[in-house]
Amino acid sequence: MAISLSRTSVKKYTGDGMASEHFEITSDNAEIRRLFQELEHIIKVINSEKISEIVGDVSKDSFVNVATTVARLRAKYLHKIIELQSTDDISAKDISILRGLRTMYEEAIEGFVAMQHALNRGYLTLSDE
Repeated sequence: MAISLSRTSVKKYTGDGMASEHFEITSDNAEIRRLFQELEHIIKVINSEKISEIVGDVSKDSFVNVATTVARLRAKYLHKIIELQSTDDISAKDISILRGLRTMYEEAIEGFVAMQHALNRGYLTLSDE
């Protein structure tokens, strides 16, 4: 018996214009679909246990502070690019600094999106403290 599986990319757009992507594996075979549902549940439990074990509860203040860090890094990156537009002599050092600022901003965004995903999936517990 041949089993045909397809992997479909699904993009979900968040409120800040970012897209988070996940993959759905589909099959016409009910047994295969049940297997994937079971595996998805196991993976969710493992993520919840490991993230909780290492991270613990995350306060609302910490969540907001991470968002603030992302905004601050975005501002520094934008400030540098605006600063560079006013000069005719952009050096390799300027570009290196700009690249570093962009990398920090992009990594912070990825971290924040990962936190949002973990919260949405129930991997993180958000506390009032």
